[in-house]
Amino acid sequence: MYFKSEEESGAHKQLMGALPHSQTILNLEQDMIAVKQAMQNRGLNVNLSKLKALISDIAQEKAGIEASLKGTFGIDAPINFNSSRDVTEILSSKLNVKPKLTKTGRYSTCRRILKGINNPLTDEICHYRDLEKFLSSLSAIYEATDKKQGKIFCTYIDTCPSGRLYTKDYSFQNIPEAARDVIYATEGCSFILADYDSFELRIISALSHDTYFKDCWSQGLDLHRKVVADMKGKPYDFVTDKERKLGKCLNFGLAYGQEAAGLARNLHTSIEQAQDLIDTYKSKIPSIEAFKSEVILKARQTGYAETYFGRKRFLPNITSPNISDRKKSERQAVNTKIQGTAADIVKFSLVRLHKEGYAINTMVHDSILLTVPDDKIVQCISRVKAIMEVELEDTKLPVTCKTGKSWGDCYKSEKRGIEKP
Repeated sequence: MYFKSEEESGAHKQLMGALPHSQTILNLEQDMIAVKQAMQNRGLNVNLSKLKALISDIAQEKAGIEASLKGTFGIDAPINFNSSRDVTEILSSKLNVKPKLTKTGRYSTCRRILKGINNPLTDEICHYRDLEKFLSSLSAIYEATDKKQGKIFCTYIDTCPSGRLYTKDYSFQNIPEAARDVIYATEGCSFILADYDSFELRIISALSHDTYFKDCWSQGLDLHRKVVADMKGKPYDFVTDKERKLGKCLNFGLAYGQEAAGLARNLHTSIEQAQDLIDTYKSKIPSIEAFKSEVILKARQTGYAETYFGRKRFLPNITSPNISDRKKSERQAVNTKIQGTAADIVKFSLVRLHKEGYAINTMVHDSILLTVPDDKIVQCISRVKAIMEVELEDTKLPVTCKTGKSWGDCYKSEKRGIEKP
């Protein structure tokens, strides 16, 4: 078993020991009880005055767009721009455009359809809906906040089959990036946001013993851009940002078994073109496809899939004669192997950080949010990276640490390209 920190492989071996996989997972979940309780008790500080001001600003902007749209369309009666029926009526009567019918026989006015119409007015409807969604998220934060303490508290649950940790009462996973500005660190402290880089892609590369991904990362290249360059036979530096999105869709979609129809929807292309892309991708990176096939075969033989560390997920439909049920179970098998392994590694890191006395605020998928004293940021970042940056099958899983006085500041520093110590 290869799961070690460059600086402290002995400590990780001691953490995991030489126990059978099932015993390792059992011990991990027992250790996680204290971690979850500490995060639940700590909560997150909320700047209520800033939150209320943001809610007011967004509500005014939304009302302004609604008034502008109604004036442009000449509508006096009440209308719901979130309603597909109402928007379909507007598009038909005012713009002479009819959206596509769904399989249920109804017209769809989803974001993709509206953007495809390529009209400033439909873009404004999309913006209105974005604001409505954002406003709903902000209101949910306000409702979930303990007004006396100025904090959000939630309960962490482990009901996800892959082993991922989620929250109930309030979902930290659903806080929009723009709303994270209202979450702030304790006085005299800052946040460290420790995030695994390209986590799941590095895990699938490690477990499949792939060389293509590894060579790309070792050269310091952008994986999504490199995939497009090789598939299209064009120089790496000439791959556009739009083409890079194609590479990202391929890397993530095909890692989890996306088929041509799904890829075609994401790329707004034909199923035939999507299938050609899939075939080319698989021919250039065969080890990943072979790995997925091996995972599915083992699941058929045993009736379950398991993470690298032995967390099991039983799949009763993996041999079902119903092709839809069987395909779903096959995707779940691969998902368990990749995302489940990622969840286990994050939990190992949470346990180590907690045992060393770090104040963990929360975790969201592949990232962990901690509070540290301002005068200890540099040494804390160094230590956090030493704990979290591990190797899986000789593939390093690097971590980027960003800091800020608010949770949102951590993302802003990333966008500005600021390298943190």
